[in-house]
Amino acid sequence: MEWTAFIDFLSVSGQELARTEFDQIRYGNVGLALWLSIVVAVTVLLTLARLVFRRRKHHRYHSGHVIHQNFQRGLFVQVLYNTPKMLLALAVVIALVALSDPFLTATEEVTGDVESRVRIDLVDTSLSMAWEFADTGRSRAEIAREAHLEFLDMRREKNDRVSLWLFSSYPYRVDDFVVDDEMYYFQVMEAPYVTVKVLAAQSGASRDRLFVPPDKVRIIPTEGTTNIIRALQSIVKYLDRDQAIVGRGANKNRAVLIVTDADVDEIPEAELAALNNRNVVSYIIYINATDARTTTLEESSTPPLIEMVRAFGGDYFDVTDQDSLQRAYQAIDERETVRVELTQRPLKVPIYSRFLLVSLALLIVAIPSGLMAELLWGTDP
Repeated sequence: MEWTAFIDFLSVSGQELARTEFDQIRYGNVGLALWLSIVVAVTVLLTLARLVFRRRKHHRYHSGHVIHQNFQRGLFVQVLYNTPKMLLALAVVIALVALSDPFLTATEEVTGDVESRVRIDLVDTSLSMAWEFADTGRSRAEIAREAHLEFLDMRREKNDRVSLWLFSSYPYRVDDFVVDDEMYYFQVMEAPYVTVKVLAAQSGASRDRLFVPPDKVRIIPTEGTTNIIRALQSIVKYLDRDQAIVGRGANKNRAVLIVTDADVDEIPEAELAALNNRNVVSYIIYINATDARTTTLEESSTPPLIEMVRAFGGDYFDVTDQDSLQRAYQAIDERETVRVELTQRPLKVPIYSRFLLVSLALLIVAIPSGLMAELLWGTDP
């Protein structure tokens, strides 16, 4: 091997990895990396336990000789002896990161039109979404996110032009309209479950525990209510601004998909009317947390928000109904397509090779140097 070329390769790979914007990295297969990490951790723990609790072969605790300090490994030799092990551990960690399929998003300039269906996804992230979903031990938000992601899987390659919004007391636009299915899927998957003022249990028997992991909570001091009116008002303005930029006629069909448990503070009648006047149909993926076993006929009536949406030509799809997502897919699919000029296209840029090359380079150094260290100092006291 040409060591000069190898050192240059190692230097270039390290510099490329160092220039990576780690806060912009997303991961496509965290589950695989997590399970392999667990396997590696268990293997390391079992190995340590074997070394600690089992006596080595050909080894006595009382040999009758005391080895003088001068004949034992010095600090410098101990560092050299253990450095290959540290390099090996670092290589394994970097390889696990590579297996999680890290990637960056970028855009490329393109010209042309694409036939698309325009939709805004408005996701309820209020405190009530952190409560339990009908004795499942899971939050309404988790059930909602799974339903939303399943719906997006059904809509793949349909060229939906979609914008993701979250709302609690205030609305939050995650991004402008995008057409890239995979990029949008990860936006939805990584979005918080709830946005609250503080993460604390509320009073009441049914609210004494929140079922949302802390990493899925966004703490914002101004939150605390479920104001869908403010969210729909912002969406109306956003659609008007987008219409002015894109053009293509004033009556094109658009849709708003609301993912919510319908536990809102006020009913947005005026806002739904404004959307209807703009030929925007509202649909709701309804997170129905009602327990059918304990609910009376009077209590099982449709929430007022859903009744209002249906009054303006929209519909709702209950997540407790197995066919609801399919009907939601069909309802969106029946909307007329719109030709939209595409000037930029998001791209997924895989960067696993940056991590993998560094890991392999470390292994190339760690394994031979580890063997050499064992030959030189492994039998020393």
